[in-house]
Amino acid sequence: MRRSWGTFAIATVVLAAATAAAAAGSPTSDDVSLGIQVFNTTDLLHPTTTPGTKFKLAFAVDTAAGVSQVVVVRVGLPDGLRWGTDGPDPGEGCTGTAPAVCRQTLLTNGAGTVEGGYIWDVIADHLGTYDVTATVEPEQPDPNPANNTATLHFEVVGGSTGGHGDTSRATASAVKLSPAKPRAGSTVVASVRVTKGGSAVRPTRVRCAASTGAVKVKGTARAASGVASCLFKTPRGGAGKRLRGSVTFSAGGASFTRRFAAKLS
Repeated sequence: MRRSWGTFAIATVVLAAATAAAAAGSPTSDDVSLGIQVFNTTDLLHPTTTPGTKFKLAFAVDTAAGVSQVVVVRVGLPDGLRWGTDGPDPGEGCTGTAPAVCRQTLLTNGAGTVEGGYIWDVIADHLGTYDVTATVEPEQPDPNPANNTATLHFEVVGGSTGGHGDTSRATASAVKLSPAKPRAGSTVVASVRVTKGGSAVRPTRVRCAASTGAVKVKGTARAASGVASCLFKTPRGGAGKRLRGSVTFSAGGASFTRRFAAKLS
């Protein structure tokens, strides 16, 4: 369906357009940005999780200067996700589904903002984490094309599955770093939440890997109920460099690898 924030009341999820680009834009130039949000009709506004295998994805196109123009939105779903009853269709200016390519004219809403987008039904074949990427291409020049692509990383967890969820599989969250903004020379903990059927499960064979540039960073593996974690002692001379790593483990008969990256201050 066409985007309707009045119905779903989730206007705050869109990406904010840059005010500097708006000031520099001309009547035929506009900073067009794209935002993606996942939400469940029984439990709205979960930015990174949805409790059940039937949910909706919202693709919001926003402008800075408010130029009404035609845009092309491209969306592809990864393995394990498929469109539901209300998915991309020709009546919305869409062709294909893998990816869906949709043309839409951005219009002024009740608040006087020029915007557009879509809200579609999605079904997950099993619980787990997914990445959905979408792009928008405006017909007019865009002074900031860097925000024309968006990727949403989210998790489908146990809950109201509507009879389609596979609760026998273990699922793993994205990596959480502590501290979230690590400093060079400090110890960084990278942890992954592990569940099965909505309950915590203890991971096994936890392995850690990380580096800053060409320098490897030693990691200490830990396993607890519902958590796989790695402790990394970052080098003191690593300020300004990116710490890249992974947490690998087994749970519920499956193997998982979750990667992360953070700039050391």
